[in-house]
Order: sequence, then C-alpha cells, then structure tokens
Amino acid sequence: MNTKKSSAVVLIEQAGSPDVLSYQTVTLPEPGEAEVLIAQKSIGVNFVDVFFRNGTFPMDAYPAPVGSEAAGIIEAVGPGVKDFAIGDRVAYPFAIGAYAESRIIPATGLFKLPDDITFDQAAAVLVKGLTAHMLLKQAYILGAGDMVLIHAMTGGVGTLLSNWARALGAIVIGTVGSAAKKELALKRGFEHVVDLQSEDFADVVNNITQGKGLDAVYDGTGEATFQKSVDLIKAGGSAVLYGWPSGMPAINAEAMEQRNIQYANPALYQYLEDRERITLAVTEIFNLLRAGILNVQNTSIYALADAGKAHADLESRKTTGSIILRP
Repeated sequence: MNTKKSSAVVLIEQAGSPDVLSYQTVTLPEPGEAEVLIAQKSIGVNFVDVFFRNGTFPMDAYPAPVGSEAAGIIEAVGPGVKDFAIGDRVAYPFAIGAYAESRIIPATGLFKLPDDITFDQAAAVLVKGLTAHMLLKQAYILGAGDMVLIHAMTGGVGTLLSNWARALGAIVIGTVGSAAKKELALKRGFEHVVDLQSEDFADVVNNITQGKGLDAVYDGTGEATFQKSVDLIKAGGSAVLYGWPSGMPAINAEAMEQRNIQYANPALYQYLEDRERITLAVTEIFNLLRAGILNVQNTSIYALADAGKAHADLESRKTTGSIILRP
C-alpha cells in the first residue's frame, strides 16, 4: 500500500521574528520501522517554540522544523508497530516538527487518547500539564497551606499551574500583565491577583504573608521578576525558574544558599525520558481535566497557515491560556 502523501508544514527559514515561519507543502515517505503516519487535528503552541524560532536555541540547519506537541488520528503504520493501529486517536508531547498537517513519528512517543478527551484538549494540556506536573510534584512538592507566588498566572502553563496549586490547597498569589487579565483571574475565583502594570507584587506579597515570606515561587517569566521574587521567599523555601521570556536572570546561588533557599531550574525534556512516570502523569492530567480542575476552555485557535500570527500574539501577551493551531 502506497501511503505517500503531501502535507502542509510550517518551517523556520532562519532565526528571527515571526515572519520567518514559512507555510509550505512537502511530500511524506511511507512510515518506516516502528513509525506511524498521523493526520493531525490540533497542534499545541508553546513558548519554547519561540525560542527555537528566534535563535535562543539555535538549530543545526535551516529550514528547520518547529513545534513539539499535537493530537490526531493514525492513518498508516510501519513495520513493527504493535501497540497502535490505523484509526487510533493519539497525542504526543515531545517530537519536534509538530507544525504540520500530517507527519511521520516514532510510535514510542505516542499516547492513546481516551474517547472523552478531545484533540483540542490534548494539544492544549499535554506539554503544559506535564510541565505543571513536573513543577508541583518534583521541582517543589506543593502542599496544602503553602503560600506560593505564580507569575503569568493566566498564561498557558500559568493557568494550569494556578488551578492545580489551588486544588492542592495552596494559597495562590498570581501576577498578570494587564487589568483585563486580572479581571479574568478574579472571575476564576483567585483572591490574590497582582496587575504588574499598576501594582507592586512585593508589596502585595508582604501584605498577604504579613512579612513572613513565601514557601515557593514558580517563575516562568525570568529576569523581569526572578530576583525580586527570591527576596520574598522565607528561609528554607524554594525558587523554581521554568521559563525566561523576559531574559535569563542572573542566579545568585551564594545568596540563596545563605538563606537555605532551594533553587530549581527543571527541564521538561529530561523529565519526559521516564516513560512509566510520564504515562502515570498523563493519566493524572486527563483525570484533572475531566474533573474540571485543569481548565483549557479559553484556548486561542489559529489556522496552521497563521502560525506566525500566533507567535506574534504570544510574544506580545495578547493571548491567555493555551494556543492551538489547526491544519
């Protein structure tokens, strides 16, 4: 059976602004040993995609593939594939080249989608949910009553992280970048929300904690917020840095050691290497999705051909929640 087909893809022509993303058509070969061909229905956009596009993470050669997560239906299977069949609904969190209408991928990177989880939900929650799982269950194990600061709480990861932290019983203080985003967070039932355009988050934190300090900070912003956040952590607390769109902050390890502050800079790709752990984590994420604890209702949806606009809107903080591309 000849399964060769053409597919629309988005490639990085060279490092640069969103307009270096090129929408074009390629011809796919037949799937090889242990590979499958997927017709993709929903593609997740993550800030790390911006880092690959703008050259923060240099590519070996151009044009280069971009994107790491998507969900879809298996159209063909190669030799040696035993756990998946044509017609299976699947998703994957980490395989570079996700910005595509169809693609060939090793079957080992796939997870079967339960019938009650949509393609959009999977693409919105897999990478960001696994990131939240890594942050809450490994980087700093959050507990009931913990006082925690979460930056960019209405962003893709921030939305899931804040909801999950609240469900664990933590007292969540979150920052956002506008009055509209503060209103959104308040509507979601969060009591302590700081609009960075008009409020000083240190003043708010000190007021809420009565100067006793935070148990932990989850910072996905970087240079603009990190050091100021560290100063608010109580002795023996934890500082977790998991993203730096505002720039990589200077890390004063000696100062943190003097206050016995645990510093973590976890990497999702390393976390994903343990298949058994990730399978359990994915199951937990889907269960939290069903329970309504993880909310991916407010997704921003773009056509695959408009990937450049999606990147531009993400970088200018016009979006809230997860961003999805549809072929």
